[in-house]
Amino acid sequence: MKSKSNSSLTSVCKKAKPKIILLALPFFILLGLNACSNSSEHAEEVNTPTAGNLKIYYDEGMALHLKNQIFTFEALYPNAHLQSFQSSEDEAVQALYHDSCEAIMISRPLHSKELKAFESKGFFPKYSTVAKSGLALITNKQTNLLQLNFDQIKTLLAESYSIKDSSGKEHTLKVLFDKNSSSVLHYVIDSLLNGKGPGPQCNILTSTQACINYIATTPNTIGFIDFAWLSDVDDSIYKANKDKLRFIAVSSQNHKNLELPSPSSFKLGTYPFTRGVYIYRKTGDFTLAKGFESFVAGPKGQLTFLKQGLLPTHQNERSVHITTEK
Repeated sequence: MKSKSNSSLTSVCKKAKPKIILLALPFFILLGLNACSNSSEHAEEVNTPTAGNLKIYYDEGMALHLKNQIFTFEALYPNAHLQSFQSSEDEAVQALYHDSCEAIMISRPLHSKELKAFESKGFFPKYSTVAKSGLALITNKQTNLLQLNFDQIKTLLAESYSIKDSSGKEHTLKVLFDKNSSSVLHYVIDSLLNGKGPGPQCNILTSTQACINYIATTPNTIGFIDFAWLSDVDDSIYKANKDKLRFIAVSSQNHKNLELPSPSSFKLGTYPFTRGVYIYRKTGDFTLAKGFESFVAGPKGQLTFLKQGLLPTHQNERSVHITTEK
């Protein structure tokens, strides 16, 4: 009897073993998947000055320059992955405030109200001034207009302004802005119109590219854009429009020194509508946001601005020693 019972028990155990193994397999598979998931999550959390993921919001005016800065940075540091989001300056500041991004590039310093809002959340955004650009006035080359003084610009924006062509016929100039809520439009309202909106002869388009295209094909129109869009003489946009457009020379309030936008006039402070380019971040010093900020403010980033026709904030000094032989 004992022998028969033991034999039965052995038989039952042999049949049960495969079930135990089959039940255990899903458990170990789940453990493996969980380990992979944790490993993936850990990889996403990597954030150093040269590796990780970074979201940057920026005003449209700096689109071409930021694109080149990101391209160069990622080429040098393959483990860094930067995403850029075009917006207005106000939207960029809001994105930084609401943690939608870690860095922004805009053409003005933060206002006192914005700084207080950040401070109320315990944040103190750090920044670097990385370049200088400016508000530019462009017109079609067939327009009989080469220069405007400060008062004429205010009249052009608030009321209307007329010019005569080569045959003596009078034309009222049409004014175009790049897009609604752009840094250019805000600058005009705040700095030239004392907080008032532009007059009825002013129109707002959907982008800087649309503004450039319209001016290039339509005489007796003036566009207000960021100089950065046409600063790079090697860029395809400049090459496509160099024979169709020209910059208008402008003067300051004292009506002296008619100037065109350029790195030289930005550096000398003679161009009245010069603006800084700022990178703001609210992360620590050992982060990808800081790494990118340092890169743009460093030698390679500054040289990129210079090559694209903007004035870099920091320029390496060159010492030249001349010796004469007797």
